[in-house]
Formats: sequence, C-alpha cells, structure tokens
Amino acid sequence: MAKRFDWHRLILACLIVLYVGVFARLAFDLHAGMRTHKSDLGQMDQAIWNTSRGRPLESIQDDYLSTRLTDHAEPIFIPLSLVFWLWDDVRALLLLQVVLVALGAWPLYELAVRLLADRAPPGVTGAGDERTLALALAAAYLLAPQLQSAVLTEFHAIPLAVPLILWAFWAIAAGYWWQFGIAALLLAGVKEEAALLAAGLGLWALWRLFRAGGANRERLGAALGITAVVIASVAWFYVATFLIIPSYGARVHHVVESTYFQRYGALGNSSLDIFVSLFTRPGLVWQIASEPARARYLWGLLAPFGLMSILGADVLLFSLPVLMANLLSAYAAQYYGEFHYSAPLVPYFGVAAAYGAARLVAVTLHWARLRSRRRLVITLLAVWILGWGLATYVVAGRGPLGGRYDPTPITAHHRLLDRFLAQIPAGAPVSATAAVHPHLSHRRYVYQFPLGLKPGQAEWALIDVTTATDMAPGAVRDQVEQMLAEDWGIVDAADGYLLLHRGASAKTIPPAFYDFVRVPGDAANARGPLSLVDLQVDDWQTWRQTQVQTRWQVGANFVPENVRPWLELRSAAGKLVYTLADLAPPALVWYPSTQWRPGDLITITTPPLALPRAWGAAVAVVHGRNPFEPNDRVPSDDVVSSPAYPRSPDGTLALAGAYARDRRGRLQDILPGLEMGSASLPPGDGMTETLQTFQGPGGLPVRLRARLPRQAPAGQPVDIGLQWPDGIPEGYVPFIHLRLGNDTIAQADGPPQTFIVTAKPMNDWRQLVTPTGLTPGAQLRVVAGLYRQSDGQRLDLTGADGQPAGNEAQLGEVTIASPLVPDQTCALDPAACASQPLP
Repeated sequence: MAKRFDWHRLILACLIVLYVGVFARLAFDLHAGMRTHKSDLGQMDQAIWNTSRGRPLESIQDDYLSTRLTDHAEPIFIPLSLVFWLWDDVRALLLLQVVLVALGAWPLYELAVRLLADRAPPGVTGAGDERTLALALAAAYLLAPQLQSAVLTEFHAIPLAVPLILWAFWAIAAGYWWQFGIAALLLAGVKEEAALLAAGLGLWALWRLFRAGGANRERLGAALGITAVVIASVAWFYVATFLIIPSYGARVHHVVESTYFQRYGALGNSSLDIFVSLFTRPGLVWQIASEPARARYLWGLLAPFGLMSILGADVLLFSLPVLMANLLSAYAAQYYGEFHYSAPLVPYFGVAAAYGAARLVAVTLHWARLRSRRRLVITLLAVWILGWGLATYVVAGRGPLGGRYDPTPITAHHRLLDRFLAQIPAGAPVSATAAVHPHLSHRRYVYQFPLGLKPGQAEWALIDVTTATDMAPGAVRDQVEQMLAEDWGIVDAADGYLLLHRGASAKTIPPAFYDFVRVPGDAANARGPLSLVDLQVDDWQTWRQTQVQTRWQVGANFVPENVRPWLELRSAAGKLVYTLADLAPPALVWYPSTQWRPGDLITITTPPLALPRAWGAAVAVVHGRNPFEPNDRVPSDDVVSSPAYPRSPDGTLALAGAYARDRRGRLQDILPGLEMGSASLPPGDGMTETLQTFQGPGGLPVRLRARLPRQAPAGQPVDIGLQWPDGIPEGYVPFIHLRLGNDTIAQADGPPQTFIVTAKPMNDWRQLVTPTGLTPGAQLRVVAGLYRQSDGQRLDLTGADGQPAGNEAQLGEVTIASPLVPDQTCALDPAACASQPLP
C-alpha cells in the first residue's frame, strides 16, 4: 500500500524556506546598509575566518593580536569556520545563522508529533490531527520575535544553540541516545553558558530514561553515556568560565573573572557571591525578577506558544541557567528579548508548549464525551496556538507586517563601498571605521579606526565619514590630517569615503570626496543668498535614531564669510532640543560654509539623534553673529519656497518639517496638518475633543477647539491641542492649567505655538508634564482661557444660554495611568526615553 503523502511536512518545509528567504534578505540588507559594525559582526567574523586559515579564534583586540577567548569560549567556531571554504564572505555567517535557526522548527515538529501520538488514548487514531497541532507549534516557533531579533542582531554564537537544543530534546523523546550525545556535546561547545544547558539536557535525558522503566544492558549503557555528557559539560563550563576566559581576558579587561559577572553587581562582587545570593537573598532576587520590564519579558516568551509552555513547566526548569542570567542581569538587552540573548530560551518554551499541549489533549480526551471529537479538540488547540503566534508577530515581529518591522534602506552611497574594497589587496593589514570594519574582516590584521596606525601595523585605511565611526566628526578629520602630514597618502576618495595607503604620494583630498556634501547646481534657483531645497529624515525605528537632512542651494549673492544655514529642532511645545551649532554634522566639519560657492547644492545631514515623540525642524539663513536674533537672519521668503510653511511673527524662521511617532514608534509627517490648521493635532487615539467660546472685546466671539488625551502616565507630558479659528484678540494670551482638585499642578501660559511661535496662530500645542508621584486613577482637570497681558484680566466664557459662565473653560479630564515601563531603546539609551510611544 502506498504511503500517504505528508502535506504537513511539505508546508513546514515551505515555511522554513520562506523564513530563510525573508530574514536572510533582511540580515544582508543590515550589512549592506552599514548597520553592522566591528562589534559584533566584524570581530566574530575575523576570529572565525582566521580559524578557517589555521589560526584558531585569533582576532584583533584594540591594536594587538589576541583571541576571542578574552571574552567567550566558543569552540563551535572551529567546525563553523569550514563555511568559508564554500563561500568566502561575511554574509555566509549571516545566512548560516538564519538557516540553522529556521531548521530548528523541524525537530520541534517531529517531537510534537511523537508526544501527541504517545499520549493518544488506546484505540484512537488520527495522525493527521496530531501533525496539524505540531505544525501550529512549529509555525509559532518561526513567528517568535525573539528568534527573529536574534538573527537580525549581527552575528553571535548563542543562536547556533537553538537547533541543537531542539535536536537533543527530540533525540531524548525518540530514545536515540547517540544522537543526543552528539547534539549535547555540540551544544556545550557553542558558548560557555551553553554547557550548563547541555548538562541540564543530560539530566532531563536521565529522567526520561529511568521513567521509561525496565533495566537492561542497553539502557545501562545509555545511562552511563548520558552521565558522561553531564560531567563533561559541567567540567567544560568550569574550565571555560573560570580558567580559560580569565587567563586570556586579564590583559584586556584587567579583572580576575569574566567581565560578564559585573552585570549582576546587585547580587554580589564575584561569581560565588552571586550564586550564594540566589539562595540567601530570595527577597532581592524576587524584587529584581519581578520588575515590570522583566515580567513583560517572561510574558513575551510565553505568548508565542499560546501560554502552553506553562503546562510543560518541568521542561522550563532546565533553561534556568540562561533564563535567570537574563532575568537578573543589570544589562537591559538581556531581558527585553530583542538581542541574541533570548535565542536559546525559545526552544525550551517551544518544547514545554509541545509537552503542555500533549498533556492537555490527553487529559481532555479522557472524557468520553470529548473522545469522539478528538479532531475538533486538536484543531481548536492548533488554532489557539497559531492565533497567539500570529498576534505576537503582529505586535513585535521583525519581518514584513510585523510590529517591529524595520527594513534597512540601501543607498547609492552604500553601494559605492565595493569600489573601495576592491582596491585593497587581500590580506593587507587595514584600519577601518566601525561600520566598514565587517566588510574587511577576512584578513589577519584589521583594526577599528583610528587604531592600528602605528608603523608596522595597518598599511591601508578606509574611512567613511558619513556612517558610524564611534568618533566625533572633528576627531576623524583631525586624525586624517595627521596621517596626511606623516607618511600616508590618498589612493581614492568619493562621497565621504577616503582610501589611504602608507607611502602613497597624494596629499590633497580630491573634490569627489565632498560629493556627500556638494553637487553642482544652478545659482539661479536660489531665492536669496541661500535657499532651502528640501528637508528629509532617515529614521531607524528600532532605536528611534533620526537623522535630519537639509539641502541648500547657494545663490549668486552668497557671501561665504557671512552667510550660513541654520536649523533648530524643537519639541511640540517649542522647547529647543538641538541647533545646527550643537550637532557638528560631518558635512560642516569637512566642508564648512566658508568654502561654499554660488551654484553649489549643499546637503547637511545630522548625526543620529534621539528626539522627542513630536518634534519640528525650523530653518533660517543667518547673516550676522547671533542666529537667535531676527535682525541677523534673512527673511524666510528668501529661504523657503512654500508659502504654506508656518513662519515666525518676524518672518525670519520657517517650520520646514514636523513629525510625531505613532503607537508603534513609526515617524509620521504631520506638517501638512499644521499647514491646513488641522483639528486632529496632537495625533493619537482615545482623544477627547471639545468646543468652547469666549466673549472677546466688543462682544465678538473667540472660539476654542481643544483636543486632549483621556489618560496619561505619571511623569509624562500631557499633549493638549488648542485651535483658535477666530484668532486671538490683540493683547491677550492663552493659559492652560492642569489641576488635581483645586490645586494647579502644571501650567503653560503664553502665545500660541506649535514647535515655533507663528505669525498666524491656527494650531496651539501645549505640553504639561505631570508629577511622577501621582497615583494611577487620579483625575486631572484641564482648564483654559485667555487673559490680558497688561493687567491679567480674563475673558468671560460664554455658556450654552449665551450668558457669561466664568472666566475659564473646562476642557475635560485626564486620568493618570500606570507609569510607563521603559522599552528596550529607552532602557539602553536614556536619551531615547522622551520618544517612547505611549500605550
């Protein structure tokens, strides 16, 4: 009889191929878009490539030859290095990482099928139903955001543990003890902490072996072999963590233990203190582990599998070495789930879900009434798990349609890099800036610029002044000037790239280098001495890092010594966040305005910035000493072409861009709404809107439209939008108060403004910061009105009956919500907390 075609495995294979295609492409784009760096892709790649050339784990630390063993013990890199004999490219590591993680879905599927079949009631058949549920678990595994984040966080060893853990669990369930031994020993070689996972899997194997009952020579041999794996794994963990790494790391880190123990300082000053504290200070351990962000981390691990992992909690016990290390760490990247640290935990939660689902099905089908509806029970459970997996992906997935999808743009500048890489001889010692480093790491000597410039070290230097350098732009320029004053010369340069070679004769930077700043244009297109052509933003949503790019046309009457561009980045309430003078963009460092000439089209890009949730970009052209003095600025009509751009009352400052982040953190352009006098600002859901009317001088009505949120976390600004359709009577200014009972706890008085004070005040965006100590649930009243500046006299509010109804309008109430739990970006970069999306 012909074997029935297994369409479940075909679907799973298609899902794996799709996963590899999508996430390999995203990983390649991260690299091509120069969002990979020396730490960590470059240094990992160099160590593995050196291993493939007979120099095991050798790499450059700072400016000297060293080894990966200063930080971690990763013998898995030795067999892994063979991949470079198939494809001698750093992308081979990125591809291999994605492929191995994706393949983990297969043993999880096979394990789930076996568990469900083993627990089927006697006489019950229906393998297709079991495979449907197993397929749902495998799909949930592929949808898990933690794994997607791991393969998009450059390259690390620990994601390689994922398929090995799942292979080991499957081999234990199937009783294939030799396969278990191979998987466990390979797992122990992934990284030092993975050895504890291998030992834990050995204990699980012993438990399953003895639980099966019986005694024979084969079972005894398996038990001895498994015990040997446990002993070897524990011994390797000790040797790697307490002997090898400290001995190699002492020169680099100047400590007697692995530096990673310093992440647990609250629990003690040494590894022994930390271990003892786990048992002697349970209150402190619970206090740390139960913090909201860490509790959310646990929820994030349970959610992709529909909470089924709870029913297999015995499996999760064996993940405790890594789970506790992540939960108790002071380093936020370990307990937010968007780095590689969580990758080895996903297999445990997936296996626990498989055991939990099998147990739930078995218990449910012991009820005679449900036994006949086995297919329905299993199908509903599969839909439940897949539904949770999809929902988790929609919220936090890193692929298309995922809540954290953030593809990397590839520009002509990025593609130009290949021209410079091709000119550097293979194997030549080179010093490269941080984002260029991993593109050159297939050589024995590669340093991160400005290291490696001493005689006898790098012979070549490749510098990209427009991407990550881990240096101030001025420091990069100074270093290049020093090199050119010594024995270095220029081989090639274009669009911000500089290729230097020791001994080259050319000392003058060629004009093509400045193409990232200047391209030819037509001075006749300028409205004045310097005109704004456009303003664009490049936003890295994952980290909420924004670069603001302005392009300027230099006019015929431009005076280099006197005229210069000006940029102000302001919060919605008008607070000055940055100016062009604060930022020192590479364009102005390398090609200052004193070198500009009529006809030049100049592009100025800021460094990556952490900006508020809502911010605006105001531009001007300065022709005097003080850029804040209107008399020292050119009229905006000579600077910007669009008459719709809001202007300051003096007509010398124009709002050329305005942006706000939505609830997913995406940057939205809101300038068109400001230009039209939109009544839907501030943007957001769950807003209260009201219309009030005051009696102005001479009895003329003064209408006020207001928009405010229904709730706001304590300590966060409350964004309140006001609109004055009839304008504001001369001599009057608005006031807006936030009150708790009869006490005013925050207020914002003054002329209307949205990012800047404008000549035609249509929108008025106020931000009132609530005190941090307010109790969740507290009700704050928002009141507003108009008062005369000369004597403080307020205008009367017109009631529904047309009669005066006091001198202030009750706009609504704002309920204080629970404090905002910092997200990963905020936890790692406090400057980014101001842009964290509100729930």
